Amino acid sequence: MTPNYSPRDFDIFIGIDTDKNHYSLTVKDQHILSMAKSMTSNPENMYNYIHNRFADKRVICAYEAGPTGFDLYDYLTERKLLCLVTSALSIPRAKSQKVKNNRIDSAMIAHYLRSGEIKAVHVPQGPYRELRHLIRLREQYVADRKRAKQRIKSLLLYTALHRQIKEPNQNWSNHYIQELKKLDCSPAVRQRLDMLLLDLSYARRQTAQILKNLRIFIKEQPEIQHYLTCLESIPGIGFITAVTVLGNIGDPKDLTNVRQIAGFVGLVPTEHSTGDTISRGGVSHLGNQVLRALLVEASWTAIKVDQQLQQFYHRIRARHHDRFGSQKAIVAVARKLTQIIYCVLKEQRVYINR
Repeated sequence: MTPNYSPRDFDIFIGIDTDKNHYSLTVKDQHILSMAKSMTSNPENMYNYIHNRFADKRVICAYEAGPTGFDLYDYLTERKLLCLVTSALSIPRAKSQKVKNNRIDSAMIAHYLRSGEIKAVHVPQGPYRELRHLIRLREQYVADRKRAKQRIKSLLLYTALHRQIKEPNQNWSNHYIQELKKLDCSPAVRQRLDMLLLDLSYARRQTAQILKNLRIFIKEQPEIQHYLTCLESIPGIGFITAVTVLGNIGDPKDLTNVRQIAGFVGLVPTEHSTGDTISRGGVSHLGNQVLRALLVEASWTAIKVDQQLQQFYHRIRARHHDRFGSQKAIVAVARKLTQIIYCVLKEQRVYINR
């Protein structure tokens, strides 16, 4: 899922900090060379500089994932230059560090690249990158829909209009929406409420449209459709969770071990041990928050229909206090689901509930 590299296999290490207008880069070798440079943010400029300056050297580059996307990665990779994309969270920074700029960031990337400590993120390719764009778009409109509902509820509470609603509806049915439109209120509050309802309506329509587009896209991609069928055979995992899994991890063929998906969504435990004392805490919460929430939600359904997962849930729950036992147990089930997901994707088969 993430490319491995050995620093001993390379002569030149280039850390790059990218922004809209410039590339700031730091070049290091295996010995004492360390120089900084800035250039216009054009991948062709970067390639020409490396090709002209280090034509006879083995070069590796790295930069942080961010708003500039994968344009530089694509360009260099197509020309057989190894380029890694890393998460900003994986670059250690001292708490005492009070100065941050592009040059310092590129120097840190080059330093950790040379020491072999850079952890690369997986960059999806082809239809899997297209799928990621679509699921990100869906997540955006789902978030917009949620925000619109929260703003409406906040307005109703602030103006005491919630008391006029006879039957509050958590599902926001059409009947409930019509009731909101008929509330008796001042002209300014009426205008504010109507505009918020328009925001909600727009987000709902866009969510439905992108879901339709997702299904059309899947039908045009036989490989993704096959993996989707395998995922949907797992208890608790439906269409949305399945496409979100594939859109985030990319091509399942790139998976190399059963722990990767759990690490990717932040379902691995934290640890703070010293000497003979081993102390493990809750999950790391790093990685994709939306996918992690979907897997936890899927776990609640899975334990109702899968006997093995149900027994696993109750076994974990019994080890902890009643106040938080169920939460710890369901997170453990979610981690177990990531292992099941890995198996069905790597073996390209449906899940068999024994």
